[in-house]
Amino acid sequence: MDNTIEENGENRFANGQSRRDLRVNLDAPEAETQLALDGLDEPTADSGGADSRGANSNDRLEALLENSDADLDRRIELPHKDHGISGGGQWFRRIGKRAVAIALLVLALAAIAPFVWKYLQSYESTDDAQIDGHIDPLSSRIDGTVIAVHAEDDDRVKAGELLVEIDPRDYEVAEESAKARLELALAQVASAKQDYAAALANIREAEATNYKAQRDAQRYVALFNQGVVAQDQYDQYTASARVDAAKVDSVRQAAGSALKTIAARQADADAAKAELDQALLNLGYTKIYAPANGIVGKRAVQLGSRIQPGQTLMFVTETDNIWVTADFKETQLAHMKRGEPVTIHVDTFGRNFHGYVENMPGASGDRFSLLPAENATGNYVKVVQRLPVRILLQPGEDPDHLLHPGMSVEPTVWLR
Repeated sequence: MDNTIEENGENRFANGQSRRDLRVNLDAPEAETQLALDGLDEPTADSGGADSRGANSNDRLEALLENSDADLDRRIELPHKDHGISGGGQWFRRIGKRAVAIALLVLALAAIAPFVWKYLQSYESTDDAQIDGHIDPLSSRIDGTVIAVHAEDDDRVKAGELLVEIDPRDYEVAEESAKARLELALAQVASAKQDYAAALANIREAEATNYKAQRDAQRYVALFNQGVVAQDQYDQYTASARVDAAKVDSVRQAAGSALKTIAARQADADAAKAELDQALLNLGYTKIYAPANGIVGKRAVQLGSRIQPGQTLMFVTETDNIWVTADFKETQLAHMKRGEPVTIHVDTFGRNFHGYVENMPGASGDRFSLLPAENATGNYVKVVQRLPVRILLQPGEDPDHLLHPGMSVEPTVWLR
């Protein structure tokens, strides 16, 4: 064991191992030395050889410990001093590089700050915006029973496409009745016109007879004044002239009455024509068509339903006429004008569309609410109001009609 301790100590210090190895080596001989010292207490056959080996082991162990302590101090102190000198220079160099980097960063920020500020002031944006469009309710104008429904929810329809049919038989009967009344009225008009024509003929006849009677009466007046004819003849012709003149007045009045009868009959014919037109309209209302190109939604009518006038059957959302309603704060409208370009980011597709400001708002949304705020009747709290700005898409921006009312968008208005 002594030979092992000696060889290990000499080899390890000869190779110049590190501080960690030195600590491990120092611990190992102490343990082995303790074992050697314990072994000295045991009785042996050759006590003299044992004492000699124990003395040599103790001497070598003490020499080993002294050399180890000295070498450990040397190995620990010298690197510590060198590290202190070199570390100070590196620290100062790092501080200098950081200062230069910070200065360059400050200069770069100062250089681009005006451009950034100008860019931030060149637009106004909001996330309180959505796609808007016309949603047309389809309702019935007559009562009746539904016999066919040609559209379902989310079906795309074109303007003039048949959507709902109502039983038309009652309205076909009403149409025929109105046609009959119109024919009767027209016949009465024709009869009144014939009566009027006859009255005009009577007028001409009465005027001719009256003309002859008046001429005879004039001749008999001359003859009576000359004393050629008797008094009775004179009276006879004078009376006949008066009767014929009265007949002319009578037939003229009859002709006027016939003319008024024509007017009355014509009015009856017009009323019958109006009834026929209404019957035709009601018959036409039995078929309900799409008012515009769009998408059907919220269908409420079912086959066989009994519907009433004004009852909503379904809705058609127009796809050809949409816009963006952007609720900007009142502080954002100072430099906003009509016609300014707008970039519209649609959340649904994650892409941008292009448009322009069509109209500026007329009033804040609060003014159109059911119960607008009345600051004069309570405690006044100033709240920044939002006003709806109408934005239209540029032509051809949505050829496939991908945008629908209700979609969330983020418009950015570029100020000029």
